[in-house]
Amino acid sequence: MKNLKTRSAQDLKKLLAGTLLAGMLAVPNAGFAATSLPLSDIASNTNKDAILKLNYAGVLKGYTDGTFRPDKEVTRAEFAKIAVLAMGYTDAQANLLKGSTKFKDLPASHWATGYINLAVSQGIIKGYPDGSFKPDSTVKIAEALTVYVQGLKINVNASSTGEWYYPYLLAADKAGIYDTKETPTIPAKRDIVAKYTDRFMETPVYANGSYYDKDGNADGTIKKLPVVKGTVASYDKATKKLKLTGQSGDIAISDSAQVYGNIVTGAQVEYIVKSGKVAFLTVSTADASIVEGVVKTGLNFTTAVGDEKKFKAIVNGKEVVLEVENGVSVSRSQIGQKFVAVMDEDGKVASITFAKNTTVGTVEKVSSVSGSSSKKEIKVDGTTYTLTSSATVKEKAHPQAKEEASSFGDIEKGDLVELTMDVDGKVTAATITKLSVVETIRVDTDENLISFGGYEYEVLEDTDLLVDEDEVSELDDLKDNQVAILTFDTDGNLTKVEQGVGVASNKLIEDTTAYQAGNPAKLATIKVEGKTYEILTTAKLTIDKESVSPTSIGADQLNDYRIISWKYNVGTKNIVELTLEKQTVTGYVTKKSGDKITVGGKVYQLASGVTIDSNAATNDKEYTLTLNNAGKVKAVTGAPRKVSGVVDSVEIRKEDGKIISAKVVVDGEKYDVSDEDAVKDVDQFEYATLTLNRDGDVTAATVQGKKAQSDVKFVGIESRVNGDKYVFFDDVSSSLKLAKDAQIKYYDGSELDEDELETSDKIDLWTNGNGLVYVIVVAKR
Repeated sequence: MKNLKTRSAQDLKKLLAGTLLAGMLAVPNAGFAATSLPLSDIASNTNKDAILKLNYAGVLKGYTDGTFRPDKEVTRAEFAKIAVLAMGYTDAQANLLKGSTKFKDLPASHWATGYINLAVSQGIIKGYPDGSFKPDSTVKIAEALTVYVQGLKINVNASSTGEWYYPYLLAADKAGIYDTKETPTIPAKRDIVAKYTDRFMETPVYANGSYYDKDGNADGTIKKLPVVKGTVASYDKATKKLKLTGQSGDIAISDSAQVYGNIVTGAQVEYIVKSGKVAFLTVSTADASIVEGVVKTGLNFTTAVGDEKKFKAIVNGKEVVLEVENGVSVSRSQIGQKFVAVMDEDGKVASITFAKNTTVGTVEKVSSVSGSSSKKEIKVDGTTYTLTSSATVKEKAHPQAKEEASSFGDIEKGDLVELTMDVDGKVTAATITKLSVVETIRVDTDENLISFGGYEYEVLEDTDLLVDEDEVSELDDLKDNQVAILTFDTDGNLTKVEQGVGVASNKLIEDTTAYQAGNPAKLATIKVEGKTYEILTTAKLTIDKESVSPTSIGADQLNDYRIISWKYNVGTKNIVELTLEKQTVTGYVTKKSGDKITVGGKVYQLASGVTIDSNAATNDKEYTLTLNNAGKVKAVTGAPRKVSGVVDSVEIRKEDGKIISAKVVVDGEKYDVSDEDAVKDVDQFEYATLTLNRDGDVTAATVQGKKAQSDVKFVGIESRVNGDKYVFFDDVSSSLKLAKDAQIKYYDGSELDEDELETSDKIDLWTNGNGLVYVIVVAKR
């Protein structure tokens, strides 16, 4: 049966059997993998948590450029929309009321009419006594609080003394929305509106709609934004289950949850539940109150009196001493482990969570140094780690594979790696997981599975399937018992399956081995991006636009060449087609300083042993630079620039018998002549080769060609089977062979197409040194 790629994921295992990938689900340290902030300008804002919650709830979102603009003042029209959504109404409900309003300054076409009409119908927003609404005026703090007090259905008696808004501020303060920090008469900014709106949505309200005091705990109350708040009592990063202090049970965090901050024991968190799991969570404990590091000693690290509640730790690369509160323990068995501690107001550790001292990420670079200062290093996610001399290495051939003993030399760029460190931050163990494997596969279209060697991987909705580099949407397009390349993400999910012929371009060759005849023969190979490919003897090989036999390739011959295009058998890495060219740059040198030259505005460095003319920056040579893969010049050739073509015209201006200027037009391009003698013998329709200086002026010219036939009758042009062409003149027995690039011109130098020639035309035929017609000139029509 056909199985389309719009398949749904089954309840298949997470493919992360084994502690390595399971442990990679939560970083940094002991906390849940926090999502990066969705808004770029709120990290240091005191109302960040409220902004995040409202952004998640869709009540007050950021802008399309990724900003929130917390200091931007909110207009009355904008606040009407925020208030309506905060009360639990939807955009669709507001759209039903779009159109005319009772306010004289609010046209029916205004974007906010639906929200304003809905707010007015609920009695939470009013206009001004003169019948206006002033949608573009900024909403004041007092006005915003008044709307929310009315939204809570709090009965407020009008003020008999003082400002009209006094009773509303008192009610807002009692409800826990207003904290008297902001002046009520100033415009409300977006972050302040977010703070008030968050508190309004979290204020309990009786089911009958009446307001409930912030200090009460009555059952039966509801919140428009059901946020759960508390202190983390425990968190299992493997199962992603969270428990707050006072809760009887734990709750799971959804795989797709938006989590902001590091979940650690003792931290204050706020979360929203959806479908029985945490869907949104923020850690409200300030970053400054959370300390991360590595344990260096247990408690009582000295015999001095007063040290019984202290331990040493490495924090941000420095050794520090931390003091703990009563009940907090740090034992010798935890030396070398990572920790995350929550500090109290006195700077003491109020709670602490321990985890293996590991880091997980993708290998960016592997390097080693031999000799007296030998060392082995791995760069992971921007940080370089040094291995101890006794460090062990284990490898998983793919995410589900069992760990096998391995070596440092088997670690490659792109591998997923878990590094275990000692207290000094050096690697004592490395476990690598290969994220790409070449295997002969079996395809199960009914169960959406790819299997090999006893392992099964689910083909997910976003798994890419490619056959001959073309994306396909059906599992049936993959072939059973054929080789495929399987690629996985860092969570162990199958992201790509490739079969057939691969196609690529714009890659650089790092190394070449020669073809060696024998039984069996040894194919020539090239190394690209660290991988070696064999060139089949039947491969179509084109080097610098010339066809070349794969059996003629020598050692290092193709090093530093750029691949224009290639095709290879997926999985076997056998090249069936390869087109290459040297990496070259051509132009005039404008500056020379030591081993550095400037061509085309870019500076190039000469490789060791490569030289160039000392006057390269001033002479008239055009240089061709051949580059290696490091971008250095490994070869230089230089010669004056030359152009060739049919002369359209020659113009030599004289004054008082002296030549004052000269120009020549070749194939439609006009050139100034710096040496007039160079073109004095050049005539129209001759084939000229011009030598140019660096300013593009002609310094010399050579010509060839002669008028072989003059004023003859054009009969026709005949094409032969082999591609040769002949021009017939006077009669069917008189003809001359045309050059491959023969042109047709009118007597004034303008070009004509072949089908524009007529039998009534009189033509001149110009031939080159080989007797081939290189230009047909229509002399008369």
